[in-house]
Amino acid sequence: MKFFEFTKSDFEHIVEECMLDEEYTKLLEYKIKGYSIVKMAQLMGVSEPTISVMVKRLKKKIKRII
Repeated sequence: MKFFEFTKSDFEHIVEECMLDEEYTKLLEYKIKGYSIVKMAQLMGVSEPTISVMVKRLKKKIKRII
């Protein structure tokens, strides 16, 4: 199983339990949809390295609650 394969209820639970802000909620949504780092960077208006750092932080937050 891939790390970002979640159901809608899983998604909602993670957003709530991790207290994700709007930016990280969008990032999680994009990861679940399988968007590339390049596409996420374009959609979010940040650099690819920034997305990589954000993904690492997001994974850390999710691991804490599961």
